Amino acid sequence: MEFYIEKIILWPKNTDLEPRQISFKKGKVNVITGDSERGKSALIALVDYAMCSSKCQIPVGIREYVEWFGVLFSINSRKMLLARREPGIHQANGDMYKREFEKAVIIPNILKKNTSVDAVKLRLDEIAGLSDLAVNDNEEGSSGFGGRPSFRDMASFLFQPQYIIANQSTLLYKTDSYQHREKIRNIFPYVLQAIDNETLRNKERLKELHREQNALEKEYTSIQKGVERWLGEIRGTYMKAKEYGLLTNRPFPDDDWTAKEFISNLKNIPRALDKKGAPTLPEGTTEKITSRIAGLKDQEIELSRRLEELRHKQATIKRIANTNEQYSKSILTQNERLKTVGWFNKKIKEHADCPVCGSTPKNNQSYINALLRVGDDLRERSAQANDTKVIFDSEIVKVGNQIKVIERKINNIRQELKQLEYEDGKYKNRGQTINDIYRFVGSLESKLASYNILTDDGDLVKKLNQLSKEILELEEKVDSSLIRQKEKTALDRIQSSISHYSKLFQAERSDDPIKLNTADLTLDFSTDKGRVDALWEIGSGSNYMAYHVSALLALHELFLRYSNHPVPSFIFFDQPSQAYFPELQVNEESMSQAKQGDVERVKRIFKVLSDAIKRTQGKLQIIVLEHAGPSFWENFADVHKVARWRDDEKEKALIPDEWKNSFNISD
Repeated sequence: MEFYIEKIILWPKNTDLEPRQISFKKGKVNVITGDSERGKSALIALVDYAMCSSKCQIPVGIREYVEWFGVLFSINSRKMLLARREPGIHQANGDMYKREFEKAVIIPNILKKNTSVDAVKLRLDEIAGLSDLAVNDNEEGSSGFGGRPSFRDMASFLFQPQYIIANQSTLLYKTDSYQHREKIRNIFPYVLQAIDNETLRNKERLKELHREQNALEKEYTSIQKGVERWLGEIRGTYMKAKEYGLLTNRPFPDDDWTAKEFISNLKNIPRALDKKGAPTLPEGTTEKITSRIAGLKDQEIELSRRLEELRHKQATIKRIANTNEQYSKSILTQNERLKTVGWFNKKIKEHADCPVCGSTPKNNQSYINALLRVGDDLRERSAQANDTKVIFDSEIVKVGNQIKVIERKINNIRQELKQLEYEDGKYKNRGQTINDIYRFVGSLESKLASYNILTDDGDLVKKLNQLSKEILELEEKVDSSLIRQKEKTALDRIQSSISHYSKLFQAERSDDPIKLNTADLTLDFSTDKGRVDALWEIGSGSNYMAYHVSALLALHELFLRYSNHPVPSFIFFDQPSQAYFPELQVNEESMSQAKQGDVERVKRIFKVLSDAIKRTQGKLQIIVLEHAGPSFWENFADVHKVARWRDDEKEKALIPDEWKNSFNISD
C-alpha cells in the first residue's frame, strides 16, 4: 500500500495565526536537524496521535500553543487530511477532523470537528484492507491478544523513537507494553503475509462448515437410528400391508429377502393409494397372515429349545474347563515339590554317600529313579491338561457364537410378531377400517422418507458429501505446513536484508546468521558452534541501533513486495546518532568536532538509509530526526533536508516564535 506523509500541520490556539506546515518527500530520506528541545522528537508522538493513538504523548510545552495536530497523507494517489484536537487536561481527545481529496488539497485555517477517533480507526482499517477476523484460532472472544489485526497495530513498524532505537530489549515501537507486545506476536504471521485475508476467510468458513457438518451428522445419526429400528420390523410392515390389501399384486416375502427388496415393493403404496383409493381385501389374506404368525411362533419355540440346549452345553463345558484348570494347577504344585530330585540324582552319581547325612544307603539310586519317573509322569499330564484347555476354550467360543446367531434370529422373529400383533396397540381388536389403512400408509410414507434421506440420492447425504468435499478443499488452502513455509520464506528474505544492512553498518556479528525471532520480538544470532545469542547479549548501543535500523528497513522491504500490504510505507528514526554521541547536550557543533571515526560512523547511518531508498526503488519514505547537520549527509543524493531548527535559522523550532510571542497564557 502506498501510504506516506506529505505534510505535518499544526493549527494554533490563536486563530489569527496561520497553521504551521512541514512538507516531506516520498522516496527520500527526509531529515529534520536541530538542537535539543526544538520539538523534533515530538513529531513521532504528533503523527501517532493523529493516527488515533489511545494517549497523547506530545510534550505539554508544545500542546499549550496548539489547538489541532494534523497530518496530510498520500494514500494510493488520494490525499487524506487527519487532525485531532489537543486533549487539554485529559490523556486524549476523541474529536477529529477528516477530509479526503481527489483533486486539489485545501488546508483550512480553522478546523471544526466532523468525525471521531473510532470512525477514523474504522476508515483506516478499511483503507488498509484489514480483515475483521481474528488471526489466532485460540483467542478468547474477538478482542484482546488474539483479536483481529487493526491499523493501530501497524504503528509498531513505523516509529523508532529515542528510547527504542538503541534499546537492547525492545525492538519495535510500543512492544515494551505487555498487551501490545502479545498482540504483535499473535498477528506477526499476518504482517509477514504468511496468513492473508483470504486465508482468514477460508479459516472462518472452515469453522462454519464444521459446525454445519456436526449438526447434519447428528441429524443423520438420529434418523439412522429410527430407520434401523424400522428395518428390523420391515417384514412385519410388509405383511401388514398385505393384510390391508395394499400389496395385492406383490408376492409374499421369502426368508432371505433383503431390506431393499421389501422397500422396492413398499415405496409404491402411498402413490397407489392416492391414485386408486383404499383397496379391497383379497380373500385368503387374513388366513395367510395368521399362518405366518403361527409359523413364526413355531420357529420361536424351536429356536428357544435349541438356545436352551446350547446354554446348557456352554455351562457344562465351562464347568469341565474349570475342573481341568484346577487339575493342571495341582499337577504343577506336585511337580514343584520334585525339583530337588535332579540335584540328588547328580550328587549320588558323583558320590555314593548321601549329600545330606553322609550315609551310604543300599537302594539310594532306585529311590531316586522312582521319583524321576513320577516327575516325568507329572509333566506329561500337565502337557495333556494344557492341550485340553485349548480345546475347551475353542469350544466355548464356538458355542457362544452359535448362541448369538440364535438370539439374533429369535429377536427378528419377535420384532415381526410385534409388528403383526401388537404394534402400538392400534391394530389390536380394531377392524380393517379405511382410517386404519390411511394411518398405516401415512406412517409408512414417513418411514420411507426417512430411509430416502439416508440413501446416496437423499438430500441429507448429498449435503454431507458436498460439505466433506468443501472442507477438504479449504483444509488444503489453510494447511498449517503451507503457512509455516510462507512464514519461513518471508523470514529468510528479512534475514538476508538485515545481513545486508548490518554489513554496511559494520556491526558486530553481521557475518553470523541473523534471524528475526517473532515469538520474542528480537533478533537471534547463531554461532558456528550452535549457540544462539539474542540481540541484548551482543552489547554496545551502536550495535543495538544498527540492528534496529536494519531490522525495520528489512521489514519494510518485505512489506513493499505486496501492493496491498497494510503497513504504511514510511518510517521515523529519532536520533540514531545517539549511539555514537550519547551525551545529552550534543549539538551540531560538538558533533562536527568529534573524532573522525565517529563522524564516519554517523555518515554510515545515512549511507544505509540512502541504500534502502534505492533497494525499495523509491517506494519507501524515511524521516530522520537528528542533531547531525548537513555535513554528515549532504553527499547522499537520496537525502532531503526538510528543516534545520537552530538559532541562526528563520524557523528555529516546531513552534514558531510568533506563536509564543502572541500567546497569552492567562487567556
